[in-house]
Amino acid sequence: MYQPIGHLKHKQARLTPTSCLGVPSQVINLDARRVAIFIFPGVEELDFVGVYEVLAGTQDMIEQNEIQVEAPLEVDVIATQDLIKCANGLLVRPHKVTDNLDSYELVVMPGGRGVRLLMKDPKFLTKVSEFAEKNPISSVCTGALVLAAAGILEGKRATTHANYFDELGQFCEVVEERVVEDGNVITAAGVTSSLALGLRLLQKMYNDQIVEYVVGQLEIPDALNPLSF
Repeated sequence: MYQPIGHLKHKQARLTPTSCLGVPSQVINLDARRVAIFIFPGVEELDFVGVYEVLAGTQDMIEQNEIQVEAPLEVDVIATQDLIKCANGLLVRPHKVTDNLDSYELVVMPGGRGVRLLMKDPKFLTKVSEFAEKNPISSVCTGALVLAAAGILEGKRATTHANYFDELGQFCEVVEERVVEDGNVITAAGVTSSLALGLRLLQKMYNDQIVEYVVGQLEIPDALNPLSF
């Protein structure tokens, strides 16, 4: 069950409905293969597990020669603690205990109750902001609020969980879409959209054929498949 992350300031979001959105049909390639998914106490489980399943599952398919690509994936789950208690009680040990993003080419920021503390951590926000100056960055659900607090979403279009459109609307133009791209920033809507983000990243890293194969292997429904958007 999705857990609220805190009281909202009631300000109407600048919401762009799907029917009014002019999104380019061409998908710009993403030259990034070293991926970090940053987790924290109170992270919503599916926010990071969905995108991890897609990317790490693809990594395994590459290693098993089911998929042939020129540049393989490297996917790490990272955190600042060696044991993370998630929003619904799941305990997770990250691959690496660090908040150093320098060795990665793409960062994924999931959401959950714990984003409130991250939004008040100036050192962490500075690291995220500096990373995004030179690299692509993405979010799932309320992870977009962390990007907003770091100043990354200023002047951009983005999305988040529908319950937080108003809050995110104080920082950027909110778009009612499953996945929204604006420059080097890719944001995904609530919870299950983590799967859609993973597939969109694959589409940008590789091609539609890879996405189709992974969708089939993981039995992901069309509603979460970017090729069906």
